[in-house]
Amino acid sequence: MPVYEPGQWLNPDSRPTGTGTATAGRFAVPLDGGRFDRHHHDDDELWFITAGSGRILVDGAERDVRAGDIVLHPAGTTHDIVAVYEELRGFFTETGHPAGGRVGHLHRDEADAAGHDVPALPSPPGLEPADPTAPTAGR
Repeated sequence: MPVYEPGQWLNPDSRPTGTGTATAGRFAVPLDGGRFDRHHHDDDELWFITAGSGRILVDGAERDVRAGDIVLHPAGTTHDIVAVYEELRGFFTETGHPAGGRVGHLHRDEADAAGHDVPALPSPPGLEPADPTAPTAGR
């Protein structure tokens, strides 16, 4: 069973044969000097926010996220991190690309591919960390 340590990530070159997961790894956007790129994928991508908070863009709509949130980006959905309120950390996984699908960040234009600085902004009132011990609805 492979274990991917910090600084490593599961990708087409490192994943075990037969796994359905396309990629998986960690991300962090610091308060000072963070960069990110607007992108999409040929498959679904999940983000598990483990620390911090920020503002993301998903298919044209902005939303605040915080530690404890799970974000689903359906295949083809443009997404981005547009601001951080605290250093934002999490895990990502691409669920498995369709036959002939591409893996990784896909960009609709050169500006998106170039990426951008992610500003640090004051946290909006009322944005508290989620309770990681709260039960999942329906369980």
